[in-house]
Amino acid sequence: MRPLSASGKACQLATLTASSSAPDSITVGNGSVWVEYGNGASSTGGPGSSTIVQYSPAGSIQSTYTIAGSVDGLKIDPSTGLVWALQNQDANSTLSLINPTTHAITGPLSYASPPYVYGANSSRGYDDVAFRGSQVFLSYTNSTGASDPVVQLLNQGHAPSGTLTTTDVVIAGQTGVPTPDTDSLKTAPDRNLVLTDGDGGRVALISNPGSAGQTISNVQIKAGGTNVSGLDDVLFPSATSETLYVSDTANNDVFAVSLTGLDLNTPIASIGSLQELALVDTTTGNATPLLTAAGVPTGKFTSPHGLDFAPTAVPEPFSLSILGTGIIGLSLVRRRRVSR
Repeated sequence: MRPLSASGKACQLATLTASSSAPDSITVGNGSVWVEYGNGASSTGGPGSSTIVQYSPAGSIQSTYTIAGSVDGLKIDPSTGLVWALQNQDANSTLSLINPTTHAITGPLSYASPPYVYGANSSRGYDDVAFRGSQVFLSYTNSTGASDPVVQLLNQGHAPSGTLTTTDVVIAGQTGVPTPDTDSLKTAPDRNLVLTDGDGGRVALISNPGSAGQTISNVQIKAGGTNVSGLDDVLFPSATSETLYVSDTANNDVFAVSLTGLDLNTPIASIGSLQELALVDTTTGNATPLLTAAGVPTGKFTSPHGLDFAPTAVPEPFSLSILGTGIIGLSLVRRRRVSR
């Protein structure tokens, strides 16, 4: 795999007032960009609530939603169009579903207990969801040993209701470490699941999940020979030209970047220890900078987190290709501000 590099500037999609803060998860679909703002809410089912904002691709607010607790995982179900919001990733987890047509919120739905634990002794939770055909998978956090599950199949599939039940698919030891910091879960265009280990800076590529033919390839991401940490999303492109949306949690920003010349086998990762988006060589694990503070209009980019692609460019680009190796270019698009 040929190393890539690029630089350039991004469009600022949205800035918020003090009423909402800490943007994290992003999901794109059906003409909208959905962004979750954690607002400092407790991730263990304590006080606080999260704000979900539904934007147009250019940054106009279409709708807002409030969900009690800390929403981390946010994903549009391609089968139903419903937006799945996973609450309280570190304990007392629940699931809510947003209907973008009626704006109704269903839930919160709870998990079968046992085996899931609620209350004072709860310490594990569900962080993210990935859809793969008729199957729905969940990333399961805070493992305490190599035999603890870190990816589970949701038995109700695309129609969750009542009490939710799950089946173990991947255990911690299969990720290369006995207690990974389970975080983001994505479905790659090749139908592999992509599971990140945030503190460890690792990504597990899971093929044929939940079947007898399941295999797992573990990649340690590193820069300059040093293992990275603070890894959040790892996302494979589905086309050679796409718009990438990214949240900067610490600075309350959401950016859109037009990308061309993407390699479908080279994922993009948001890496906290490097304060950048990077291209990852899945053979060597080497990370190559793609977007840093120098490439965003605010000049600040310290806490990259949620990522998602849109298949079309942000409207009204006014400058084309800035740079690169000739393989990847970023386009500078019109800066738009949205405040609340």
